[in-house]
Amino acid sequence: MNTIIQQNQEKKKIVILGAGFGGLRAAAQIGKAIMAHKLEDKYEVVIVERNDHHTYTPLLYEVATTLADTVTAPRLHEVATFNIKSIFARLSVTPLRDNIMGIDLEKSVIQLELGGALIFDHLIITLGSETNDFGIPGLHEHSLPLKTFGDAIRIRDRIADLMTSGEKDVDQIKILVGGAGSTGVEIAGELKMLGFSVELIEATPGILPGFDERVRSKVMRRLAKIGVMISAGQSIKEVSKHTLALASGEIKPFDLFVWTGGIKPSSLIQTMPIKTELHKRAEITGEMCATPISPDLMLRSHIYVLGDAACFMDPKTGKAIPSVARAAIDEADIASWNLVQEILAELKAAPAPTYRHYVPQEYPYIIPIGGKYAIAKVGSIIISGFFGWVLKGFVELNYILSLMPLRKALKIWLKGLWIFVQNDRLG
Repeated sequence: MNTIIQQNQEKKKIVILGAGFGGLRAAAQIGKAIMAHKLEDKYEVVIVERNDHHTYTPLLYEVATTLADTVTAPRLHEVATFNIKSIFARLSVTPLRDNIMGIDLEKSVIQLELGGALIFDHLIITLGSETNDFGIPGLHEHSLPLKTFGDAIRIRDRIADLMTSGEKDVDQIKILVGGAGSTGVEIAGELKMLGFSVELIEATPGILPGFDERVRSKVMRRLAKIGVMISAGQSIKEVSKHTLALASGEIKPFDLFVWTGGIKPSSLIQTMPIKTELHKRAEITGEMCATPISPDLMLRSHIYVLGDAACFMDPKTGKAIPSVARAAIDEADIASWNLVQEILAELKAAPAPTYRHYVPQEYPYIIPIGGKYAIAKVGSIIISGFFGWVLKGFVELNYILSLMPLRKALKIWLKGLWIFVQNDRLG
């Protein structure tokens, strides 16, 4: 029989599902607000996450390609992931490590694998995404994805095996990267700097679909300069142990196949009575609220959905906002504010919630491409080369500073910088 989680049952529960960029930000913002309004005796903020850490995913390509003789896996874990309990040590937030098995919105119950049933009064869903193999036969069995810290370590281990087997010289080891979005481009560039034969396979006509054409041109030139081969407009039909077949009939041999070709929203989204769009993401309003599938659905409060699991359409362009970290953080700020407004209205501390609405914008981005080289786009300005790489480092430091005190943040950042600089080559 399922048990009900009993701790602090006298308090109303604000539950955040997932500790990605959006979930972490939402929990922190709400935790601060609860403390600021002195509501710790009335409300408890709980963040549920399957891991005990938050992963800074922009570093995964570095983790995957940092050689084993440079640093151990535990040290990489120290600089690319951050302990959730430590992050919330000074905030009114309770981390709960567990797997989410089901969500019943009508009964306001979350079913956990280990902890039984967790009843919520307010809910923010930031469950992120899963690797999408698009049903390609053999892809799941014969490729290594790059989505989590564990994925990155598995790629790193496979690289070590290939380099130490003695069967081939490094430049004869063939690595294919499926998907030429930003993640694919990043790891392809870094793998090439290690001396491998690297080829990007992309189903669409060109790399980095949807990116600024000036950026795409610079990336193409950089990849050509360092020797990364590109096969664009080539969809994958089937994958076997050491070869993949393209729809054109061409067969590509490989020693390692890294898959970065797609994601899909958490499968839990489809189990809930909320509207979803073509790609099965939750349709959300400008307030970051999910839309019930039926107007008769009785919910205790608004259900907020953020990040990769959500889809908000830009009313000006008619396109979905990008699934990037900065967007998830901005969404979390909107959802957190609106949820706190609801709480204040519940307590009669405000006459009615004053909702904020998400305003789509063009987010800056940085694409590192092998060694100490990156291309950054900030507004209309494009910075490339070594200075783009330097900017990338400061962006990483700024994010770590948002999670922890200055001294601790600097220590982690400098440790990571030292590790990855040793592994990089100027190019």
